[in-house]
Amino acid sequence: MLRHFAFAAGIFVAGCSGAPQDETATTDTTSDELVTCGWLSGGTCTKLPSGNWRSPQFWGDVTLAKYAAEREYYLEHIEPGPKPLAKPRTVLLITGVTIKAEWFDPIKARLERDGFKPVVYEPPALLSGSLSKATTELGAVIDRVRKDSGEEKIDILAECTGGVIARHYIQSFGGDKKVSRMVTFVSPQHGIGMAPLAFRMVGWPALHDLSPGSAFLHAVNDVPLPSNVQFTSIYTCTDEYIQPYASSNIPGATNINLCKGFTGHFQTLYDPSIYLMMHDALIKE
Repeated sequence: MLRHFAFAAGIFVAGCSGAPQDETATTDTTSDELVTCGWLSGGTCTKLPSGNWRSPQFWGDVTLAKYAAEREYYLEHIEPGPKPLAKPRTVLLITGVTIKAEWFDPIKARLERDGFKPVVYEPPALLSGSLSKATTELGAVIDRVRKDSGEEKIDILAECTGGVIARHYIQSFGGDKKVSRMVTFVSPQHGIGMAPLAFRMVGWPALHDLSPGSAFLHAVNDVPLPSNVQFTSIYTCTDEYIQPYASSNIPGATNINLCKGFTGHFQTLYDPSIYLMMHDALIKE
């Protein structure tokens, strides 16, 4: 575990996501708090930010603000896309821990351009609660989307932990009868090395479930993929949050790694070239 702490403290150089900074930590701040703050920010924290930094909503707002310019640019500059689908179909977009629905705006706009009918699902409490409960709640959402669309089976495109609960639902709760294609990106299918420390500092049940070796992760990974659903996992080797990055590899799935140069975690939510990989996975026969 100490290796993970050292990695977290050393790799993040972007600052505390726009939160107020100081050159020295306050005397009542522990090093574990600062490391956790740095991991949550995808940067480094020399002082804890003002506000309730232990709240998932806090970090949801921070990251939206941090990448506002990128999200706005790629919404205002939508390039020509592939040939639209001959028959529009529904794809459910699922956000991850601390990720608000607005993050999917660039992807949603391109899916609509390309003939899909995207529906965005932001889980309660920004997916910071029990992931077992979130899996059950996702089942009800999928049934509602299927009913509203009139489609027997839909596709799913899920970011980060949203991809873990979706995979769990498909494998163990009959979701294979309701989903045709499951595409996940920057998703910690086997957990995150930093999760145990972060859980102790902020107390989000999702981080306990994402701790390597947890009962939840065993429930996900001890079950084989169903043969009637096409699984794709897209991930980056330079992910600021998911280390070791091989955690995103799903045995038996089509695994696509972005390991040439630097590709950040949040870049996958607005980069048009990465979107095309998602698109190709969603039209795969």
